[in-house]
Amino acid sequence: MQIKSWLKLMVVAIGWAAAGSSRAQEALAETIWSQNFCEQAVSLAHQHGESPQALNLVDCQQLNNYPPSYWQCVIAALKADSVLKLDAARSKCLAND
Repeated sequence: MQIKSWLKLMVVAIGWAAAGSSRAQEALAETIWSQNFCEQAVSLAHQHGESPQALNLVDCQQLNNYPPSYWQCVIAALKADSVLKLDAARSKCLAND
C-alpha cells in the first residue's frame, strides 16, 4: 500500500515539475519575442531617419519585460506614421494599454 502512495506522489511531483518547466519556457519565449520586436521597432525608426544617437540609448535587452503586443503596437504606429519618433510611438502605445 505504501508503494502505491509513494508512486502517486512521484507522479504528482513529476507533473508539477513538467508544468513549472512549461511556464518557464513560455516566459523565456515571451522575453525573446519582446526583444525581437523591440529590435524591429528600433530598426524601423532608423529606417525612418531617427538619429542613431537617440536609438543607441534604446537597450532591447533591458526592455524585454514589455509584452510582445506592446512592441507590435509600437511597430504598427511607426509604420502608420513615418515621421513619428520611437519615443512618441512608445508613449502612444503605453497610453493605449
